[in-house]
Amino acid sequence: METVILTCIQCDDDFEFSVYEQKKYNQKGFDPPLRCLKCRKNKAKKTEALEKKKFKDKKKQYRIKSDEYFNL
Repeated sequence: METVILTCIQCDDDFEFSVYEQKKYNQKGFDPPLRCLKCRKNKAKKTEALEKKKFKDKKKQYRIKSDEYFNL
């Protein structure tokens, strides 16, 4: 095995896929990365922000107005 140069599908920059990373990915059964480290981190941040937003929106759906609760 040797270090491979891959092209990021998001920003079209070249990045190295080292021997150590290749071994780590193979052990876990993963395919080689399609995005560079910078784009992977940005994607993770966006995904995390979307999850927080979904949770916030979901939380609002379950609120009960106090008038409705006490007039049972």
